[in-house]
Amino acid sequence: MMMTAPQRTIRVWDIPTRVFHWCLPVALIALFVSADTYAMELHALVGEAVLALVLFRLVWGFVGSQTARFRDFVVGPRGIADYLAGRAPKSLGHNPVGALMVLALLGALLGLAVSGLFADDGIFYSGPLAGRIGNAQAVRIGELHAAGAYVLAALAGIHVLATLWHLLHRKRNLITPMLTGRTRTELDAPPPVFVGLPLACGVFTVAVGVVTLLLHGLTF
Repeated sequence: MMMTAPQRTIRVWDIPTRVFHWCLPVALIALFVSADTYAMELHALVGEAVLALVLFRLVWGFVGSQTARFRDFVVGPRGIADYLAGRAPKSLGHNPVGALMVLALLGALLGLAVSGLFADDGIFYSGPLAGRIGNAQAVRIGELHAAGAYVLAALAGIHVLATLWHLLHRKRNLITPMLTGRTRTELDAPPPVFVGLPLACGVFTVAVGVVTLLLHGLTF
């Protein structure tokens, strides 16, 4: 009779990663609702906040806690193939397929946030940097920005469905650990290494400063 390893509860996600994760769905709902109701000032404000959040997460992916770092979960095609074939060891944080979703969401969010700065729909909205480029280019970017919103919505939907699939099919709850920061695991591995909150606050402050300088420094 095969004995299963006893489970233990360990900390897996730090506070900055969890705050970032849960800020995004709130921001996305606000973005889609504001766009649908033509509350474009709110839309722009939330978009700028998302840009600061994404910049923070990109930097945090290099200097943050172990499970937040890209090198901890981003692997090449062979690593993904090994994971899908069941040959890769289990991980505490994101798995290789989940890493693809993380990168896709960050890329889509960054693209939409930046394009929104230059977008012009010709009626309701003109981005703070739209005047830096020609009107035709700004309108074209506005069209791409609107189309990209559907891509982002599709990615978010796939992410939610994948989370539910893990919960219902594989009996692995990915939601609670992202709320509490802790998970139960049978893996006999040392706990992840965590970085203190002061560094996260510093990184976020710099991200907000970059966005502020980008907007106010270039719009004068």
